[in-house]
Amino acid sequence: MRTAYGRWKKKVAAAPERYELHFEDETHVETNPYLSQQWHRIGHQPIIPAAGTNRRLTVFGSVEVTGQGRVEVIQARGDSAGFARYLAALDTRHEATQRDVILVLDNGSCHTSKASTQALADRSTWLEVIYLSRYSPQLNPKEREWRRLKRDHRSHLAPTLQRFVDVIEDGLARLGGDRCDIVNEVPEWWLAGHRKEPAGERSPATTPDPAPKRNRTKNLPAST
Repeated sequence: MRTAYGRWKKKVAAAPERYELHFEDETHVETNPYLSQQWHRIGHQPIIPAAGTNRRLTVFGSVEVTGQGRVEVIQARGDSAGFARYLAALDTRHEATQRDVILVLDNGSCHTSKASTQALADRSTWLEVIYLSRYSPQLNPKEREWRRLKRDHRSHLAPTLQRFVDVIEDGLARLGGDRCDIVNEVPEWWLAGHRKEPAGERSPATTPDPAPKRNRTKNLPAST
C-alpha cells in the first residue's frame, strides 16, 4: 500500500492541474467535550462539565494530500445517505476545478453498500476509487486530522447547538489547504434540539383506517 501511495502521489504531483488525490474518512463529533490529556494533582480527578444530553453529528471529509485542500460535509447522517452528500460536494469541486480525482476509502459499510457502489460507478469518468486494506487506519492521513480537530476545537462545552456547529466548521477550515470546500448540511430539526427528524402529520385522506378490534375469547377449561 505504501508503495502504491507513493506512485499515486508522484502522479498527482507531476500534474496538479489535472489530478487530485483524496483520502476520505468520517468521524462522529459529540457535544460533550473531547477527552484528552492534561496535568492534574495526584489523587485529584479533573472534572469536565458536560451537557445533560449528549448530541452527535457526523463529518464526512477528505484531505488532498498534495496540499490542494479538502472536502468536508457536516451532517446528522452517518450512513450511505451521508456518504452520498459527500459525493455531491465532491461533484461540485470537480465541476469547479475540472480535475480527475483519485479517492482512497476504507471498507466501511457506508462506502461498500449497494447504493454507494452504484454512486461511485456513476462517476467513473473522472473518479478512480482505491480501497485501503482492512483494519489499517494508520494508512489514512485523514485519521490524524480528526484527532487534531477534536483536540484543538472540541475540548470545551459549547453553550448552544448552533455554536457547536460553528466551532466544528471553523476547526475544519483551520486544517488548511489551497481550496476548502466545507458544506454545512446540519438540519434545522437537529438545531432545534430534536434527536430524530420529526415525523410529519398525515392528512386525513392518507391516514389508514384503524384495524377493527378482534373479540378475544377466554380459554375455558374443557368440559369433563
